[in-house]
Amino acid sequence: MELLAATEEASPCDAGFNSCSMLWSITKSEGFAVDGGAVLDKIGQVLLIVLAALFLRWLVNRAIGRIIKQVTSIKGPQSIAELADKLGSGNARRDELLGDRSEKRAETLTGVLQHVAGIVIFSVAFMLVLSAFNVNLAPILASAGIAGIAIGFGAQNLVQDYLAGIFILIEDQYGVGDNVDVGDATGTVVDMGLRVTTLRSLDGTLWYVRNGQILRVGNSSQSWAYVVVDTPLPPTADIDRAGEIITQVAEGFVEDEEWSEHILKEPEYLGPIEMTIDEIKVRLGVRTTSDKQWAAGRELRLRVTEALRAAGIIDLASAGRIYVPRTVANGGAAGAPGAAGTTA
Repeated sequence: MELLAATEEASPCDAGFNSCSMLWSITKSEGFAVDGGAVLDKIGQVLLIVLAALFLRWLVNRAIGRIIKQVTSIKGPQSIAELADKLGSGNARRDELLGDRSEKRAETLTGVLQHVAGIVIFSVAFMLVLSAFNVNLAPILASAGIAGIAIGFGAQNLVQDYLAGIFILIEDQYGVGDNVDVGDATGTVVDMGLRVTTLRSLDGTLWYVRNGQILRVGNSSQSWAYVVVDTPLPPTADIDRAGEIITQVAEGFVEDEEWSEHILKEPEYLGPIEMTIDEIKVRLGVRTTSDKQWAAGRELRLRVTEALRAAGIIDLASAGRIYVPRTVANGGAAGAPGAAGTTA
């Protein structure tokens, strides 16, 4: 017992179990125990910091995945619910239109946020490792702060674009395949990232629009659309008869098996909306699924035109031809020289 006490008292290591005391008990070498113990302690601290950083990143990534999944999931607003009820057995089609977009948004946002979280966590871990080796972090932090300010001033637009892109994805303002109007460009979204949205216009032009420059978005492809069919009629046409024909055409369109599943609400004949000396314009409106709005509009215009032409309300031979006396057009009196008529 006295020998053991003398050995413990002669130990160069701190009291308690540590790397130094373990090496001292094995080698009885004071220099090796002190130096080797210090190295092993530093290695242990580094390993502990790295393991803690990896565990924290795993925990944060899992939390981000769950949160983003909840945020980007379809909540079933009234318009979507109405669409689902109207389509009935076409819910799989609705899932194809909206569900895939939700998954893509979730994947994009999850990847971005997890990447940012990983950078932050490992940056802090790196600082802790340096502090474990007694490195003075004050100059490094000061330099990083100055560099961050300089980069911040130079990359304001870049940060703005990325933040705008994140909110566009979170709020599901539009997605790939949507037809949108972003102010400077109009077309179909062919690709979207956190910094740039790529549109293909009707004439084939490919537009690259920075997300930070998008101040407003008009989306023609979400849930449902309202197709407006304006039909110009001659000023002498029987408006009531034309309205009856257009209503019959709309009813037949709804009953058509090819189009019935895309109609969400009964067509509305709104009657005359504009009158000029040349024409009277009447309007028909129908709510359809967003992906068939243009096809439905073309089909309705074709059917209305053919029906009105068959009824004799539209006469192609005289359409757009108005007799205007030249003297009246020039402000002269009737019968004055040059009073011959002209056809506009």
